[in-house]
Amino acid sequence: MQEREVASTQNSTNLSSTDSISISAPSGDIDESDSMLGVTPLMAVHSSEDIAAEISRQDVQATINLEESLNKNRNMVSVQVLRVLLNKLLKQDKLNDEAAVAIMMNLKNSLGDIEKQLENERRQAEAKIKADERFAADPVAMETEMEKLQAVLGHKMNLMVKEQEARVRRDLLKTAGLSEIEMEEVMAGYIEEAMKLDQLLAGQYEKESQVIQQQLSERLLVAELASQKQSQQTAEVQANIAARKVALNELAVNNEILHKRLDALFQDYERTVLKLQEKHEAGLLKQQKALAEKLQQRRSDRLAAVERKKETERHAFCARTDHMMHADSLLQAFRDFQQKQSSKMNKLLTDMDKDEAQELESLMQEAKADRDRDMQMADEAFINKLQDQTALSSNEVSGLLQRHVTEMRNFTRIKESERQQYAIVLKERLANRQKRWQEEYGNMQREQKVLAEQQENTVAKVMETQTGLDEEAQMQILLSHHYSIQRLNNQLTMNKHRQHKLLVRKLNMKRARMADMRRQRQKGKNLKDEDFDKQFQQELALEEKLLQSEHEEAVVMLRKNIAAETERLIKEHDQGMASVIGRLQVGRARRRAAIQRHDKAIQQLEVQLASRVNEDNADRTADSLGTDHILQQHMKEVAQLNQQLQHSRQKQMIILNEKFETKKLLKERYF
Repeated sequence: MQEREVASTQNSTNLSSTDSISISAPSGDIDESDSMLGVTPLMAVHSSEDIAAEISRQDVQATINLEESLNKNRNMVSVQVLRVLLNKLLKQDKLNDEAAVAIMMNLKNSLGDIEKQLENERRQAEAKIKADERFAADPVAMETEMEKLQAVLGHKMNLMVKEQEARVRRDLLKTAGLSEIEMEEVMAGYIEEAMKLDQLLAGQYEKESQVIQQQLSERLLVAELASQKQSQQTAEVQANIAARKVALNELAVNNEILHKRLDALFQDYERTVLKLQEKHEAGLLKQQKALAEKLQQRRSDRLAAVERKKETERHAFCARTDHMMHADSLLQAFRDFQQKQSSKMNKLLTDMDKDEAQELESLMQEAKADRDRDMQMADEAFINKLQDQTALSSNEVSGLLQRHVTEMRNFTRIKESERQQYAIVLKERLANRQKRWQEEYGNMQREQKVLAEQQENTVAKVMETQTGLDEEAQMQILLSHHYSIQRLNNQLTMNKHRQHKLLVRKLNMKRARMADMRRQRQKGKNLKDEDFDKQFQQELALEEKLLQSEHEEAVVMLRKNIAAETERLIKEHDQGMASVIGRLQVGRARRRAAIQRHDKAIQQLEVQLASRVNEDNADRTADSLGTDHILQQHMKEVAQLNQQLQHSRQKQMIILNEKFETKKLLKERYF
């Protein structure tokens, strides 16, 4: 059972009197892009290329949503980590209630303002991009601009959060009135727990990313099978017409008069059937659109309700953790809280996907039943005309019907076998897709590990040159380094992951657009079928080759961009570490100066004592009590100074031992 420790009643009550709320105020609103996920948007697309493009769009959007959710949780828990550390100081009477409240509210309000500011900037920039005529006819270019915006805002958030951490440091000195050593202790604790939080969030990102891939695979399977079913129904109509024609031709062999009469009846039947098919396809599209609107609104309402509930749960989490005295208990509580929320959300998304798939399946079954009923009526009318307008016997008509039934049964059996085989192949493709994603993610993690090892070696060499720093300062440098590298790795992982998905999305968008152009050309063909097909296949091969070449160039450019971004982030990390080392050097110099001032004060006391003793030697009859008093006062002052110095050394040794153990754990756990 998780143990909670409570600070002193008065201090804890006063600190927790600051509203126990999460960073962002609950609004209950849900971004429109969130409700545009799931099976519903796939109802409007039918080709494999369009389905792939839509799935990749959802992949990018779901990944961005995940990043935003993790950043929001990070801000919330960072505030609670600071609260835990301030609870300890309150219990030790090292700061007052007013200072603690001020520091807490400064961080909470600042992080909340950052979220609102960046969200406003995102909305304004997206509106500007969408209104730009240059991107109206080029959705791929628009996606590129959107990705640049996302990268810029993500980097800006990280820099602004770092600024707030520096502000906490200043508040601890000025507002709380802590000594420099006490402030460094608090910030070391904050950095250590923030690093653990970032490691926890990195694990959640990987886990949730896998869930997203699984959800997308299931949606892709539903959409592909539904598309195949619709194509099969269209093919079934064509097969029905072809089977009728074959049977009629067999009846009219060597009978030109009958052949002409049957051909006239068949053409009328064909026009009727194709018109019915066209009518039902248009009706199905209209019904799908209406159903999609209904399901999208339902999803939006359910997600908005869940978001309101999540905000309430976030408030409750903050209230439960307000009085905690140990950050480990806080992080464990957050881990449990996050897992519970993720589990409920993933179940909701899965349930909504299943509901939408079932609604789509029911709609298609109803539409097929209506179409089959109309087709049966058309067949019966055709048979009646055959009997009324030809001299065919009942046996000939029965034979015609039997041959048609046999042909259609064979067609249905073949198509069902193809459907089952396609489902098997599709599931294998999806399994391979999941496997490729895991391999790519693993490769990214290995690259990040190599980068971390390189930076570890670099910081070790830097510390060898910092001979003026004691072990405590070196431990603080190592801790700051590990924290900075963890944040850098998280940022790089998310950026690489998102940019790779965007690259796949661009490729799928181009393929979908090219497939649409091919369908349009095929509809307007004016060449003989054989010539057209040959030319068409050549064009397809050339277009695919050009598309693959463009994709390979884009992959090379992506790698260059990632390399440049990595270099930039490493440079920022190095600058941050230089700042940490410089700050510790200055602090050490200040403490050394303070010790020197104490030593100088002792020396001055000793000189004053010697002078006064020499003066008293001239008169041995002077009152000895004066000398005793001076000696006692001097010894008292010296003892106080020595006690202060000894206490400071003991405190530093305790801190040093704790930091040394932390360093061992960090190396064992992460390197």
